[in-house]
Amino acid sequence: MKILITGGAGFLGSTIADMLKADNEVVALDNLSAGREKNLDGVRLIKKDIRDIIPEDVAGYEVIIHCAAQVSTFISVDYPELDFENNALGTFKLFEACRKGNPSALILYTSSRSVLGNIPAPKIANEKSKFNPSTFYNVHKIYGEQLCKIYSELYGMRFVIMRPSNVYGVRQPYWKEGWYNFIAFWIKLALENKPIPIFGTGEQIRDYTYVSDTAAAYISAVKNPSAIGGSIFMLNTGIETSLNELARIVIELTGSTGGIKYFPVRKGDVFRFVGSYEQAKKRLGWEPKVGLAEGLSAEIDWCRKEIEEDINA
Repeated sequence: MKILITGGAGFLGSTIADMLKADNEVVALDNLSAGREKNLDGVRLIKKDIRDIIPEDVAGYEVIIHCAAQVSTFISVDYPELDFENNALGTFKLFEACRKGNPSALILYTSSRSVLGNIPAPKIANEKSKFNPSTFYNVHKIYGEQLCKIYSELYGMRFVIMRPSNVYGVRQPYWKEGWYNFIAFWIKLALENKPIPIFGTGEQIRDYTYVSDTAAAYISAVKNPSAIGGSIFMLNTGIETSLNELARIVIELTGSTGGIKYFPVRKGDVFRFVGSYEQAKKRLGWEPKVGLAEGLSAEIDWCRKEIEEDINA
């Protein structure tokens, strides 16, 4: 198949590209604001902003995987217009381009587990949980999901909605002070024996999924589109981990002496999220395979190597 991945040079997009490129013609569209061209090995890059996409850019593709986004909930609190332009307007522009230039393509829309907001214990989130946004990022991701519904009903376009959950792993940008990429940024600080910053008490709960596991769900959706059109899939592990526990694992694996430093909680933060992946298991044959310690070890090894190469460049 011929497949376009928006945000294809980013850490999730490029991982998906790696898994698809052997058997398909894969093209990445990316403005390289967070992605890196070095992430693309054997994949053609179209350097372009998602907000500038036109029908000619999407023509001829059987599958379009939409990963391009501003991906930080907290940046959206500080810069709501920036988030709107990238996540709401950018998604609308892509869908309009597809309506005019390629309405038969299957579109995989990358939403987020964060559209469901706080999930108080002992509840477990699933695809039927109600929207409960706490930031502009969540609102704009919900907008994208609603666009999928309307474009499907009005124009017969095909969508699958993917909701990744706190994705981490190899290629996560460590060079940006952390919001969505805070694990990579924590690792960089730990390797420098600097304190890991935690906003709040550190007892906030998250459900972390390794990048190759997340990407594998997209591959399953691409391989079996007729059986899952119009579906929504939560992509998480069902395992809850506190920020304090996560920081302790990073410190232990890196041997850092920097410790932890606490700051006031950020606006829009939620205390707990944990979700069920039963729908993805049942319909995609998907389940997470990489444990947290294993995934963090791989990301630490990658970060250490990349940082050394950047220093010596």
